[in-house]
This record gives sequence, C-alpha cells and structure tokens, in this order.
Amino acid sequence: MKSLLMNRARLLGSARAFTLVELLVVIAIIAMLASLLMPTIQSGIQKAKGTKCSSNLRQIGIAVQQYVADPENENKYPPIYNVTASNATTNAAINTNISTSEALQPLNCLSNYGATLALLTCPSDTSPDPVYGSYLWSPITQDESAGNVQVYRRGGVFTVSRMASLTICSDKGMPHLGKINVLRADGHVDTKP
Repeated sequence: MKSLLMNRARLLGSARAFTLVELLVVIAIIAMLASLLMPTIQSGIQKAKGTKCSSNLRQIGIAVQQYVADPENENKYPPIYNVTASNATTNAAINTNISTSEALQPLNCLSNYGATLALLTCPSDTSPDPVYGSYLWSPITQDESAGNVQVYRRGGVFTVSRMASLTICSDKGMPHLGKINVLRADGHVDTKP
C-alpha cells in the first residue's frame, strides 16, 4: 500500500512539473510578444514626450502673456535675444562683470513669471542649448508692442493682425515622431507635421 501511494505521488508530481522544452517554448513566445510590443511602447513614450513638450510651451506662453501684461514692461514682448549672449558666456569665464545668468535671456526675462530652465527644455532634446534651451525663438516679437507687432520685409512693413498666426517659439527639428510643437502669440500650441 505504501509503495502504491509513493508511485502515485511520483506520477502526480511529474505531471505537475514543466519540462525544460516546455519552459523554453513559453519563454520564446513571451520574447516574441515583447518584441512585437516594443515599437508600440516606444511610440507611446515619444507621444508622452511630445505632450510634455506641448505643456512646456503652453506654460511658456502663459509666462510671455504675464510678461506682456506687466505694466513695467510697457505691453511689449520680452527681449529674448541678447546680442551680447555669446560674449557674456565668454566674459563670465574670464571673470568680468557679466554673469552667465545674464546670457540666459529667455530665463532672465521670464523667470519672474514662472519660467524655469527645465521648462525651456524639450524632453526629447538630448542636448539643449545652454543659452536658449530647446526651443527656437522668433525674432519677430523681439521687444515689440503686443498690440502692434510689425514685420519688416523687402516690400515694406506690415502689422500682424492675427496673433494666432504669429510664432513665439517652436521645437528644433522634428523631435516628436516627425512633428513639431509651435507656441503662438495668443498662447495656444499647434502641433505641425
């Protein structure tokens, strides 16, 4: 009777265990499914980075609108481009009166309105510019009056009437699955293919 129970236990025990071949087949199937899902996961990560970038631009837009609304700034857009920025960085290295923080013009102008260096950096950009962050800033709005932005061309000067068509800043290149995010003067963000 005892030997019959032991034989039965061995049979049941061996029936419950997986063989090495079965285990390898299961691992191979899981690896194939994971390899099929990787592009989808990477695409999801890139879309999340694009959404974060769009959010950063929206917050920059709010900071720019607060800058324009501040009476001290005379209803003008911030002077983003500092003509001495490259000299400021060089001079700071040789200990003159100009600090590197003065070279960070967007951060310098917008820091009182909530802008940070992290906000000026796109999550998809692996090497942001140390002066202007990850975004290309439009020189058109450079220190211009918000109600009277003028564009100078060979044919003459014209005033921009639709602020929704005026770009404040945008991504460099096409970092978000072949698309870029663009901040407009009225504060909204477009995603362009």
